[in-house]
Amino acid sequence: MKKGIAILLTLIMSLTLVGCQGNDDVVADSAADSTPVVNEDATNDETSDEGASETVNADVPSAIEGKTLKMALIKEWGTGTHMITHINGVKDEAARYGIELSVIDANNDLAKMAEGIDNAVTNKMDAILISHGKADALTGAVQKALEAGIPVIVFDNDFDIPEEIHQGKLVSLDQYDLMMGLLSQMSLVQELDGKGKVVYNRVANVPPTDKRHRIWEGGILPTYTGLEVINTIDLGTDNPMPKAQTALETLLTTGSDIDAVYAVWDEYAKGFYNALVVEQQASGRTIPLYSVDISDQDLAMMQDHPEIWRASAAVDPTVVGQVQIRLALKALAGEKIPRYYSLKPVLIHVDDLPSKDERRVTMAELAEFYDGWGYTTDFLEDWMLALEQAQ
Repeated sequence: MKKGIAILLTLIMSLTLVGCQGNDDVVADSAADSTPVVNEDATNDETSDEGASETVNADVPSAIEGKTLKMALIKEWGTGTHMITHINGVKDEAARYGIELSVIDANNDLAKMAEGIDNAVTNKMDAILISHGKADALTGAVQKALEAGIPVIVFDNDFDIPEEIHQGKLVSLDQYDLMMGLLSQMSLVQELDGKGKVVYNRVANVPPTDKRHRIWEGGILPTYTGLEVINTIDLGTDNPMPKAQTALETLLTTGSDIDAVYAVWDEYAKGFYNALVVEQQASGRTIPLYSVDISDQDLAMMQDHPEIWRASAAVDPTVVGQVQIRLALKALAGEKIPRYYSLKPVLIHVDDLPSKDERRVTMAELAEFYDGWGYTTDFLEDWMLALEQAQ
């Protein structure tokens, strides 16, 4: 697998540029901006959380010192383990620095998201954090915020706003979806020995899933020509789990020869998993499943049937929240922040986890098995530790 990953790593840069025609990862200003910054390159890796319990000799920037900062987190939706964990990560990090945080769950209403951003501007929030949404519905509101001088830290979306407007105060943060696609898809390649018939999940016109798809289309399939996609399932983003289950169950009734199923999003994976469990019970046929993203429900399913749900690439949403707050603080302090930043994912493989009879594993416990889960030092400055101690 390492050899395969090495081959495909060289494709990531070109694949990123190939996909730079849409808003999901466009950089209008420079070639340097078009490359996601990965957290291995962060300059704060020597800082540990243990420093927060010691006296830190650092001056809090004058733009922040002595002020009670207010920030708004505006989410397209706030339900499910992943989203709740993200919210809690933002809340906990905000509390460290005495930040007053408002959380708006738009409940999948893009108009409500735009209204939330407008209200944050009206209420003179110091920074705005955004999770998901659609660029065409939110760009106007985001531009107003940036024109008002308010930093905007976006997760899993991007906005094509000129530098003369955002003035270095706009960050598009992602889970390094290109790498998550590579890790999860290479897991499939390895366990199928590079050949087999695959049912593939494609969710078009969604920035993170589009990036994951580029690796499959531009890297995996041309490299491993023994793989054959016999069916592609794309049922959009509205309640996909039951739809995915029905679609795969229908396909399985045809007696199609299927060697693996790949899900670009775990909401589809859960539906596929249910269909594959039913198939196993009915026919004795076991078909492996590979995916992206993780939740407590996903982990329970993986442990229940490790022979079916084999692996999923993911980033801890707690870490996403930590980084959003820190980037907002750096922007408010007048420090340079990246236009694009990608967090480092891990491949959660069921073989790394204990059996369900030994113990059940939750998202919060994955730090026991994977480095970088639960906490990051990315963008953690000494003055932030001093700010924490001043609370």
